[in-house]
Amino acid sequence: MKQTTIILTLAVSLFSAALAESPTPGEIIDRARATLGSDKALDGVFTLRMIGILEPADPKVPAATLLIVARKPHSQRLELRVGDMVETTILNGLNACIIRSNLKMDGSQMRKLSGAEHKRVLYSTRQLFKFYQPNFKDGEKVTNEGLVTHRGVRCHKLKYSDTDGLETIRYFSVADDALVASVSDSGVESVNRGAQVVNGIKYPTSIDYYEDGRKLHTIRVTEIFVNRPLQPEIFKIPQMTKK
Repeated sequence: MKQTTIILTLAVSLFSAALAESPTPGEIIDRARATLGSDKALDGVFTLRMIGILEPADPKVPAATLLIVARKPHSQRLELRVGDMVETTILNGLNACIIRSNLKMDGSQMRKLSGAEHKRVLYSTRQLFKFYQPNFKDGEKVTNEGLVTHRGVRCHKLKYSDTDGLETIRYFSVADDALVASVSDSGVESVNRGAQVVNGIKYPTSIDYYEDGRKLHTIRVTEIFVNRPLQPEIFKIPQMTKK
């Protein structure tokens, strides 16, 4: 009986020690943010301009030039251009639209984004400035889903749950705290590659996107500008033409 008591006491002690050593979601996030830059640098980003190329995994599909211009907290303009065709998504707070234009024919079509589309663009815009930090102000929550092996790396698995119903899973390396991958609620996984430092912040040089293990495309980031002045009209929603 005495031996059994000792074994049980030892097991409880080991279990308690393991719980004590398990970092909280906040601690994991703080360590991950530190791999990107100081809190002062990360929290001090108010405008962002990124230029790149979107290269589909299918070589038969043409590449597109990419432009992202964003202003904290809820303004973004995303342009994708293939030849004479341009698709522009504009977010300006509570309003958002998508415009498809043919530069050669000088014609365009515009529609407002649906509620679900609008929520996704709002969410993606916040991510450009949050650097893994949840949107506590609006009620976003983070839960620790435990330790897992993802892409061959031992990771902390964190689930971000937004009040709009959107969820993101992020995997952070146990060994060096860096982000290993992110998975959106639609099942698209993004993996950052390489590094370039701008204004004291480490950004990827490229991002690979996957769905069900199949590579979709790669975004190669060629230029990044932080806190450059932006013209307010860049986020202006055009008036829809009545037919």
